[in-house]
Amino acid sequence: MHTSKEEFYQPYAVMLGIYGIFLVFAFLSASPEELWEGLIKIVTSRSVLITDYIGIGGISAALINVVLVGCIGIFMLIRIKVKPNGATIMALWLTTGFSFFGKNIFNMIPITFGVWLYSKIQKEPFIRYYLIALLAATISPAVSEISFLNLWNRPLNIFFGILLGILCGFIFPAVSSFCVRAHDGYNLYNMGFTGGLISTFIMAMLNSIGIEVEPMSIWSQGNNQVLAMLLYIVSLFLIGCGILLGDSKKILPDLKNITKHSGRLASDFYILFGQTTYINMGVLCALATTILLFLGAGLNGPTLAGIFTIVGFGSFGKHVKNILPLMIGSIFGTFINQWDITSPTNTLAILFSTGLSPIAGQFGPFWGTVAGFLHVNFVSRVRYLNSGLNLYNNGYAAGFVALLLIPIISIFRKDRT
Repeated sequence: MHTSKEEFYQPYAVMLGIYGIFLVFAFLSASPEELWEGLIKIVTSRSVLITDYIGIGGISAALINVVLVGCIGIFMLIRIKVKPNGATIMALWLTTGFSFFGKNIFNMIPITFGVWLYSKIQKEPFIRYYLIALLAATISPAVSEISFLNLWNRPLNIFFGILLGILCGFIFPAVSSFCVRAHDGYNLYNMGFTGGLISTFIMAMLNSIGIEVEPMSIWSQGNNQVLAMLLYIVSLFLIGCGILLGDSKKILPDLKNITKHSGRLASDFYILFGQTTYINMGVLCALATTILLFLGAGLNGPTLAGIFTIVGFGSFGKHVKNILPLMIGSIFGTFINQWDITSPTNTLAILFSTGLSPIAGQFGPFWGTVAGFLHVNFVSRVRYLNSGLNLYNNGYAAGFVALLLIPIISIFRKDRT
């Protein structure tokens, strides 16, 4: 699709523009000393679910962590000469989102190194595994948990934490290739399903030797005004990029054509529709933010992760037509469970249920609503399997929902493929 050098680096430039916005917010609201102190608190936190980096280090320090982690990812992609596509954009947005909520500049690097080591032992180029290298950090809390749990002395803890991260990264590519076959591409969060399986086994091994991992519950409140402003600015920035960088004659037809896709893996909107994809992403950002504000939910690190995940997959499978049934079904599902709709469990499930959007795209809004309803009432059980070591916990749950629901749908429908 793109051949010029400018177009080759364009998605990275757009992402760096987002990070520029974050830096402005960070330095306008905190001193360098406050930023440094907050960043140290973030890097040395246990980071298991739910660890809101905004609650630990403040908004400004969380933004700095996001920029640092994101720039490391972009540097890696440019260094190995990855030509951007929808999957690349999606991975960068997930990396960005979860840097508010569990990933930091310490705990992600060992896992990335483990994936690189796997590529070397397989005698294959690392470029084949760059997506996994970015997304395998779903289990980055395992690195922090061992490093900062005070099991032995600190240097030994960090050594074993890093070693565990390398091991997890090393096995991740092989396990993830199997998992995508299990749910047949109807769970966009395949890495979350993979991370869930790996982290569950890690948790079982830790428990067997007497190590208990206690989930966290750090969930900041009171930042809706400033974070809503940030999110709407990001939305406008993306829409503006789509308008200014794209072909104005193709925008409306392309937006219409995007909604005709089911979103089933792999649906690369950037390859198919170019810069119009940015508009789709910006619209999804504004929509998800508005829905949360309408429900009265809080904006914080975890909910930013959920919103940015939706935005990222706006380049790789999600659009308004296939996410709304999931969100509506999830909202209805909260009416029968024991938690308030604005509780952390329900709020995150409403956002992350959209990983099942291919079900709505393939089989229609009814089944999408059913999937959202099931997801919001299943995800709370899954967390107990790995004690919060898997950041993409909703992806783990979505994998099981897809495994259950797709065969049921096939009883009534003959158009699975």
